[in-house]
Amino acid sequence: MSDEKGAILLAEIGSLTTRVTLVDSVDGEIRMIGRAETVSSIDPPYKSVLYGVLEAAAQLSEITGRKLVYEGQLLMPQTSERDGVDHVIAISSAAGDLSLVVAAVASDFSARSAVHAVRSVYTSILQVITLDGGASATNGDNALWIERQVQELLTTCPDAIILTGGLEGGSLNAACRLAHIVALAIAPPAQTNGGRSDIDALPVIYAGNSAARDSVMEALSGCAKMFVVDNVRPSLERENLDAARREIECLYNELALSRLPGMPALQRLSQTPVTTVCSAEGLMTRFLAERYRRRVLAINLGAASSSAFLAEPGSYYPVVLGNCGMAYGLSTVLAERGVANIARWLPFPINEDVLTHWLLNKLIRPHLVPARREDLYIEHAIAREALSLTLNALEDQCALPSHDLIVLGGGVLANAPHPALVALDVLDVLPSSANQETLAIELHLDSLGLLPVCGALAAFDADAAVMMFDRDVLRNVPLATCVVIVGEGQAGEAALEVELAARGGHTQRVTVNHGQIVRLPLEQGGRGHLTLRPAPHVRIGRNAPGVEVSSDVAAIGGSALGVVIDARGRPLRLPEDDNERRARLWEWLVALGVEHGSNPYTTPPVLASIPFESDVAANDSMEAVASESAESSDSADDEPVMPPWLANEEVAEGAAEPEPKGRRISLDDLALPENDEPSAEGLSDDLSSLRATVEEPKKGGWLRFRKR
Repeated sequence: MSDEKGAILLAEIGSLTTRVTLVDSVDGEIRMIGRAETVSSIDPPYKSVLYGVLEAAAQLSEITGRKLVYEGQLLMPQTSERDGVDHVIAISSAAGDLSLVVAAVASDFSARSAVHAVRSVYTSILQVITLDGGASATNGDNALWIERQVQELLTTCPDAIILTGGLEGGSLNAACRLAHIVALAIAPPAQTNGGRSDIDALPVIYAGNSAARDSVMEALSGCAKMFVVDNVRPSLERENLDAARREIECLYNELALSRLPGMPALQRLSQTPVTTVCSAEGLMTRFLAERYRRRVLAINLGAASSSAFLAEPGSYYPVVLGNCGMAYGLSTVLAERGVANIARWLPFPINEDVLTHWLLNKLIRPHLVPARREDLYIEHAIAREALSLTLNALEDQCALPSHDLIVLGGGVLANAPHPALVALDVLDVLPSSANQETLAIELHLDSLGLLPVCGALAAFDADAAVMMFDRDVLRNVPLATCVVIVGEGQAGEAALEVELAARGGHTQRVTVNHGQIVRLPLEQGGRGHLTLRPAPHVRIGRNAPGVEVSSDVAAIGGSALGVVIDARGRPLRLPEDDNERRARLWEWLVALGVEHGSNPYTTPPVLASIPFESDVAANDSMEAVASESAESSDSADDEPVMPPWLANEEVAEGAAEPEPKGRRISLDDLALPENDEPSAEGLSDDLSSLRATVEEPKKGGWLRFRKR
């Protein structure tokens, strides 16, 4: 970035939290100067996104010593004393969901592809109409099915409809018939001046058989505002989602972002058009995959939405679940997974009614942070289920390839008091590794939330985004290098021998058994050489079972956890016995350094309540709970020790969107045949400016293994 562009204030506005980041030139390099966050100001009494931005900027002034706010306004441009800023760039995830209805010919093909396209931005699907579903549901009573679909459409009131179906070169009748059904539901009542105007007309995106476009537009003329894009399912074997995704994102920016209070003022202030957080994250994920020739998975858990972006050179798969999150989106996690599935991740017993009460309180009090150890573990249990739902949606869209870099973000992950909690959240729900080809996975925690910030900055200055990404994102808290073995065995049976030789230091050797997860520390900034000797029935990556593998010399980088060896099997199977399951969960927490000693929850009765912060005074403290547990334990000499990070720290909640509207749908009935895999999507032209800023990557510097 040239010096003339000066200081930039980047604002990320969520419905729960507003964050601002100050970027400026330091010794010729673009670096993050500081960041601050505050509660968003969307709701009364402020009802304007600008108040939150100004409040966070005022906090940033105190942190950096630079005066950024003067008389209630941002100080612009920057002064000779480096006070103020020259530019403002804003992104947001606070506008809520764009509610959609999917109308398709076939549930197994066109409807499924339409859902994949819709999941590129914050949306909620209110209803899915398919002609083949109607035929099977009514046993031939076509009029009854049409009447029911029209009635349901009349009550859903979506923001837009996506209409698709028909293969290229196929029949036109099905798409035309579907368009007439939609027209029955959205047609305005008879008026003296004719049909409704374009301003009042409901947006309809047609992404079906191109030969039927004229007939579809004629059927919907006068009652819909039409947008025509390429067919999302031109053939049985191929998906073509790029055009539909772009149109849906434009529609979201037009209809949803404009609803944010104070948006016109923010847009006048912003140097670039205000866009979404998910689009900025997706852009940087694609760039990261292209630059380093890697398979990258970026995951973000927000309060109202969860997202996953999978990219490798030449392909990109985004999944945004707009109504699935840690606070406002908790209702979807509960509906899809249930209380029992959340409770299975807890190392302590709890009545399901009590846990339901806790979850509902979290839903209506999203700003509260964990006050006790139990609160913390419940939040991370929710995180596991939200992650699982997101990864399942990604698997539904593509045959999930082996990825070697995972970038994690979102409030509950970024603010975890111990890094091992984040690693366990991800490793516990990773999909089956039967086709695993990657020898090791690098976990990276975006604890400062800079991935979307870099994406927003790229639209203004690609060079600045690349420089900031290299200096402040990739070097910010590498989490762990994880090796997930492939192969089953009896618990306690040796799975592999591991040797980690630190450069200029000592060598660690350990035997890892099936069912274990083991950590070998390697401090951040250090380098090491890793050797893996698997048992005859165990393989590492694409190698044959029993083949020894070794990293390049000093190829393993130090991180918060070092090297983590996961021999628990995939998919992870928890014991059915409650006591055994809780003991196993506690064992894994101890193995990665989160906890110490024996489980204090092995003998106490089921917890009667899990209070929120406001209720803590009326209940026993965590220390008292641990003390009572130790006294009642059969082993009095092995008293559990509460880690100091649990006694002294609180967890801050992440950004979120408003609670989504509409009902949810399941894709269980929209599965493609096993041999029908969608093709990879091409990269967007938005990456061209970023591509031009970098050279071909040099060999070395990244984790690579070789056979011995």
